[in-house]
Amino acid sequence: MRTGWAGGETQDPHETIQWGEYFSGFMEKGDVYAFLGELASGKTTFIQGILRGLRYTMPVTSPTFTLINEYDAEYPVIHIDCYRESELNRWIKLGLNDYMNEENIVIIEWADKMKALLPEDTIYVQFAHKG
Repeated sequence: MRTGWAGGETQDPHETIQWGEYFSGFMEKGDVYAFLGELASGKTTFIQGILRGLRYTMPVTSPTFTLINEYDAEYPVIHIDCYRESELNRWIKLGLNDYMNEENIVIIEWADKMKALLPEDTIYVQFAHKG
């Protein structure tokens, strides 16, 4: 088990991106991350920082409507968003299991909607608004 990440609190999107960039240093190929939290709590902004930390220089957006974005960063990063799709069979048909392998880092927003499909060693990260 890797150690060193204790989470944190940010005051604005710029700080959230910086935390994501720092967090990327703890990531390894084969990891699956379940990002949970309220709407607009910073999940996608944090992922922008992760991709920056993994040397990805193109725009990073939430795949709310496309469902899956693939980024060719330092490691292949698969960014999945379950906000608009909670039907487990659809995720299976889209090849979710094919993405979860030793070559990719998989980051899933709203992952609580597909918890039954996640590997046992999934790393859960909770986001929340302060207050």
